[in-house]
Amino acid sequence: METSLPLDRRTALKLGLGTSIGGLLGLASTRAEERPGSQQPSQTNVNVGPRTDPPPLVDARFPCEIAEDVWVIPDRRTFLVPNIGIVVGKETALVIDCGLGPGCGQDVVKAAERVAPGRKLILTQTHAHPEHAFGAVAFKNRAEIFLNRQQNDYLARIGPTMLQLFRERYGEQVRQILEGAEIVQGTDLYDGDRASLDLGGRQVDFQSIGTAHSPGDQTIFLPKERILFAGDLIEERMFPIVPFYPPTITKSDIDGARWVQALSSFEQIEPSIIVPGHGSLGQAEIARSVREYFADVQARVKKMAESEGIEPLISKLKPELMAAYPTWEHDRFIEPAIRYFAS
Repeated sequence: METSLPLDRRTALKLGLGTSIGGLLGLASTRAEERPGSQQPSQTNVNVGPRTDPPPLVDARFPCEIAEDVWVIPDRRTFLVPNIGIVVGKETALVIDCGLGPGCGQDVVKAAERVAPGRKLILTQTHAHPEHAFGAVAFKNRAEIFLNRQQNDYLARIGPTMLQLFRERYGEQVRQILEGAEIVQGTDLYDGDRASLDLGGRQVDFQSIGTAHSPGDQTIFLPKERILFAGDLIEERMFPIVPFYPPTITKSDIDGARWVQALSSFEQIEPSIIVPGHGSLGQAEIARSVREYFADVQARVKKMAESEGIEPLISKLKPELMAAYPTWEHDRFIEPAIRYFAS
């Protein structure tokens, strides 16, 4: 089924998004962290206590069909929960990303089995960061894991360190969600910058971006429907995640210029729908907003960096950027972006 342009509320309702329309298309104005406690999935028993963010659990109960047999488990604008895709062919279903821990991954498996009964499962990941990859243990002995070689190598190299970083950085609720997590490498790897899979009457194209947001970033594109799964190369109405956290994640693990180049290429192909790593669905404008934000940060840093040290620079620029993007969430990602572009 071809998806018409633009993807407005009427079109989205035709695609069967139902009551999830606000969360998927950004029509709800309330920030996730400002909403009163909403019902959370109960698959993992987490004693979280007082918190700012809700527990980062994938709620896989209500996948949304955005095109015929193309499903999204939305992130519900919850920190450390990604948008997850399920693409169904006649023989095989491709799962795109799998959540932060084993419980999340298991719920994604169950959701895939519901929308694609009897199909073989293949898991892929847009990149190797924990909330996109560390639920993969639930897919062991159940699915093939299809990755590009650079991402797989990066996951093997830095995965254990990132696992420890998340356990230490994000508190008890994340430690509990990560209990039993392990680094699961690909069972089927591809070399080069492109690959394709036939799921049975449905072609899926993979593009390995290289190092941009992280080593081995890849996009997943459905050429017939022109749907692009972009991972964390794009966040919607949210400060982009520039994962500059030395010594765990260093500048060599990020390439801002290649990232911007990838964003420009997304605009040129004019996808009917972009599924970002986090946030609501959109079209080329959400790629453009990230590209323009990076240009803005770089310009502000360049203007001030020669006369300011890094800490005064952050103190001045962070409030400026919060004021310039007042509807964007997760200002916690402003500081690492400034540090990256200033380094």
